[in-house]
Amino acid sequence: MPALRIALAALFLMIAVTVQTSVLPHIAVAGVTCDLVMIVVLALGLARGPEWGAIAGFAGGLMLDVVPPADHTAGRWALALAIAGYTAGLIRRETSAGPVGPLGVALTVVLGAVLSLTVYSATGSLLHDPAVDWGEFGVRVGIAAGYDVVGAIVVIPLVMWVMRRVVPARERQRVLR
Repeated sequence: MPALRIALAALFLMIAVTVQTSVLPHIAVAGVTCDLVMIVVLALGLARGPEWGAIAGFAGGLMLDVVPPADHTAGRWALALAIAGYTAGLIRRETSAGPVGPLGVALTVVLGAVLSLTVYSATGSLLHDPAVDWGEFGVRVGIAAGYDVVGAIVVIPLVMWVMRRVVPARERQRVLR
């Protein structure tokens, strides 16, 4: 993994965590906000593959787990986003014959939202987190998926464009030959 791509991925994740924890709670609907970190993780998985998606998901999730106002057991978001990022990378691998179109990206975001919230809630249930409410789960997933698709309209093309433009010197020389 080239250092510049890693640095850019880390920058995208830090910006997403900062915006998600400081700005987005002010526009929550029924306590649900846009999961900007998950969107960035999915974009990195779609742009670079399952390994990048899983690593970015773990790193972004771990940041969410420790950044205030975290009120849950550390590691829950790391696991949930690692699985979502890995899945997005697998979708990229399966569609490697051509780019994932807008509908494919929207479906990937919905799948990522369902996966990450299910894993996060399931681990909360296993750890007896009183904040987990399975009665409201369907409503929360629906709102989250809608929010995430809207946020993905801007974030995913931007992240994928930047990650495709950053080409290591070895690959650049190979292309020029």
